[in-house]
Amino acid sequence: MSDAPETRPCPDCASPVRAANQSFCDGCGAFLRWDAPAVATREEPEETTTPLPAVPPERETEPEAPARAPEPVREAPRAPEPPAPDHPSAPAPSPHTVARSLLVPVPEDRPSEPAVAAPVLPARPEAARPAVRAAEAATPVPGGTPCPACSLANAPGRHFCRFCATPMVPERLSTAEGPYAGRRPGLARDRSRWIVRALIAAGVAAVVVGGVLGGPPAARAVQDHFATRVPVHPVSWTASHSAPNQEPKLAGDGYSNTWWGTGYAGDSEGQYLEAAFAEPTDLLSLLITPGSSKNTTQADGQATPRTFDLVVKDASGEIRVSHHRINDGGTQRVDLRVRDALSVRLVLRTAWRADPRKQVAVAELEFFGRSVT
Repeated sequence: MSDAPETRPCPDCASPVRAANQSFCDGCGAFLRWDAPAVATREEPEETTTPLPAVPPERETEPEAPARAPEPVREAPRAPEPPAPDHPSAPAPSPHTVARSLLVPVPEDRPSEPAVAAPVLPARPEAARPAVRAAEAATPVPGGTPCPACSLANAPGRHFCRFCATPMVPERLSTAEGPYAGRRPGLARDRSRWIVRALIAAGVAAVVVGGVLGGPPAARAVQDHFATRVPVHPVSWTASHSAPNQEPKLAGDGYSNTWWGTGYAGDSEGQYLEAAFAEPTDLLSLLITPGSSKNTTQADGQATPRTFDLVVKDASGEIRVSHHRINDGGTQRVDLRVRDALSVRLVLRTAWRADPRKQVAVAELEFFGRSVT
């Protein structure tokens, strides 16, 4: 007797299938009817079902599918063959037995296929967590300044504690009035400013007291220092000598591009320019613009006064002489404090850039006196 399982053709595709223990065709997947024997229950006697005859369905136009080669199947233990239908001892299948055969599970005689895992999306990489180091014990500085809060020693010169960040020099608050929310630190008082102000006040007081105790001249000096200066215009101009078209009045016309010239080459020592006033005037200062223009770099620029004398005659006939020195070029101020002046004479002594081809010139001479208001 051969060990190969008994086969029969599939009713749909005619592929060979096992005669027992196979519910679906391997070639086309068609249901092979209930041809397996029924499973015995616990209480009822073992019964078997008679397989239905395999009748191929009627096909009109659909061609028969080609037969497929049978797949190798593991050999299962052969079930006992049911008795033939015409055997006198075979009982007829009952409807209850046929219904139970529908619930019989298909035996798992085929090899199980490996399970395929479902696709998984890639996850975002987790950021590396920072390593946490244990706090090191504070190491006090030998011989350092102790903190007022934690009492640990710090290096000299620190403003805040290196262990607890407490100010090394805490702000001293008034014991009568404690700190409150929103309190601002006190402003540093600069005592030097008060010292300077006190010295200035003392100086002013000394000047005033000295002027009063020193008599009228000292008092007038104090008044002249704080007086308001106003321009004073002479009524006449004269000179010891003048160059052609360079009259003395050009020194007081208010223009810096016109000038008075001595008419002599060199430093013109001894030559003078004089201005007279209509009435006695309290003079405080004068402005002199030396040369033929404010711009002394001009090619045709004349020589300028270097040293000169100012001779002032007052209403009492007294003559006061003062010596002065100025720079080469540019308007310059000369202090001249004289009461009741009637005339002022400028006498030349030396000159800047004296040259045989040039003469000493004065572009402008302006006087300032005390305001009557």
